[in-house]
Amino acid sequence: MKGIIAVNNLGFIGKDNKLLWRNVEDLQHFKNLTLNTTLLVGWNTYMNMPELSNRVTILDDRNSKIDLNLIDWCIGGKRTYEKYSSHFTELHISHINDNSIGDIQQPDWSNLNSECKIYNYHF
Repeated sequence: MKGIIAVNNLGFIGKDNKLLWRNVEDLQHFKNLTLNTTLLVGWNTYMNMPELSNRVTILDDRNSKIDLNLIDWCIGGKRTYEKYSSHFTELHISHINDNSIGDIQQPDWSNLNSECKIYNYHF
């Protein structure tokens, strides 16, 4: 499973369970990477995201067992990243040139799979 996240200059990933910014290039990048794949998403993110066409979304409801072999991407939120980061083979980080103050900072990556490849993008 791969992880994909966008973080701004101040280390924030969201506010009120939504993105702080609207960056067309990053949204297109997200779409290109995740099209026709299966996504794992946490409850708060799921409740506040738009429908993502041509993708299967699996909700991590914390009560059911998920077969991680069926998941291509973990798309958040913070607790979901932290819960599954030890399984990531790749982590794709979009660095957004934005200084907005949010209420959700990027995850603690201390449990990130030691063999995980990290890809950085700047928008």
